[in-house]
Amino acid sequence: MPSEATGLAGVARPWVLAAGAVIALLAATPSRSDSTGPEPIELTVREVIVLALRHSRTLENARLDRSVERFALRIAEDEFRPRITLDAYTDRYATDHVDETAGVGSAIRLRIPTGGEFAVTSRVADLGDAAPAFASHAGTVELTFVQPLLRGAGFGVARAALRTARASERINILAFEAGVMDLTSRAIRAYRAYVQAGRRNEIAERSLERAQSLLEVNRLLVKAGRMAERDVIQAEADIARRELDVVAASGGLDAARLSLIDLLDLDTGTGFELAEELGAGQAETASIDVPTALEIALANRPDHQIGLLSVENAETQVLVARNQRLWDLSLTLGRTFMGSGDDADAAIGGLDLTGNRVSLDLSVPVGRGATGQAQLAHRRAVAGLQAQRNRLDDLRQRIAIEVRNAVRDVQLAEQRVELARRARTLALRKTEIEREKLNLGVTTNFQLVTFENDLVSAENAELDALVDHLNAATALDITLGTTLERWGIEIDRVEQSADRAERFGVDGGAPR
Repeated sequence: MPSEATGLAGVARPWVLAAGAVIALLAATPSRSDSTGPEPIELTVREVIVLALRHSRTLENARLDRSVERFALRIAEDEFRPRITLDAYTDRYATDHVDETAGVGSAIRLRIPTGGEFAVTSRVADLGDAAPAFASHAGTVELTFVQPLLRGAGFGVARAALRTARASERINILAFEAGVMDLTSRAIRAYRAYVQAGRRNEIAERSLERAQSLLEVNRLLVKAGRMAERDVIQAEADIARRELDVVAASGGLDAARLSLIDLLDLDTGTGFELAEELGAGQAETASIDVPTALEIALANRPDHQIGLLSVENAETQVLVARNQRLWDLSLTLGRTFMGSGDDADAAIGGLDLTGNRVSLDLSVPVGRGATGQAQLAHRRAVAGLQAQRNRLDDLRQRIAIEVRNAVRDVQLAEQRVELARRARTLALRKTEIEREKLNLGVTTNFQLVTFENDLVSAENAELDALVDHLNAATALDITLGTTLERWGIEIDRVEQSADRAERFGVDGGAPR
């Protein structure tokens, strides 16, 4: 029969081996200080905005679109600038014998804001075998001016395309601003969610520490004979629940960190070090009444400005469509110069006036087949204009409702912060008094644990109220269209590439 010592050794050997394996595993695992992961980033709300504007792929795609849109406007701005074309030709024809001619030409055309067009065309031809005995080259220059008198005439119609292009460019800029505002708002909210998760984790850890202290007090009271040992179970159960809360809060913190990383497009192993408290770096939101807020929103919101420009474009389309229903009446003035010589220089240098032209041309469409398309375009333009006006009215009504809701939410959130702060103060005082009573033996663990739960709930409620108040102020900025002004973001710098935009004007001082 094995001795008692041998039996104990047999029982202990598996535990010794297991402990050795754990120690070896810990030794083989690199410590946090030896990790090669990215260094933690010192994070403020302004740093979050900068990183979001710098790294967002969606915003980078919008920058690429803006480069194309700016070029499109440049092309539209060239409408009333001279257009020069060069051409060359060769002709070969045969009658009784084969004749070949070749030549070069050019044309300069200039549209003017009245709808008319100046044109200067020139051509120099080598007559080849068809040349007369006295000259082998012929030159021609024509000066022409065509001015529509009905269809296509007038400053409004002639400049319609340019006016529409400029309005469209302004719409594109406003859409880009709206995207920047939305990205900024999402970055701020993600930052606050991370801070909120961190504060929840701290609340859970402090609650666990207080529960552990309560357990120590209970054990001392049991030793002193002032508490039954079975009453300690309440404190131990409370510690288990607090530990569960810590695990849940830690998981929530990591989830919030990953959400922020996803928005900022950083390495998934990146950690953050908070460098400011909630609400720091943000100017106080001044109290504002609904009429003033509505006036600010209508003046600043990108969607409202886009609505106004869309109505303006629709009005331009109606003007053009109405003009296209008119008869085509145009005045043409022209002069022709011709010359010939032994070479091209002589042909151009010997130009003489050979003819003048004055003509009045009228084209009248007759019947539905000729006028139907113009009438249809006009009806569509009128219907489109009315639809745009209806959309603008709907938008204004929606803005009025959003402004009222946003102003009310800020006011209510501010009241919630004050009430939650007072409730947390009272819950803390109540818990402290109950703890003193437990030390004196005049209350129970159950009552103190209940008050401790109330304190944790009050601390979380105060945290939630503060975050909700800050987010309500951010939502009000979005509703009023003042986000960029609030944070001092310069849209021109954001519109540049990320490398050239540096810090986008959001890193200096308090927001305007």
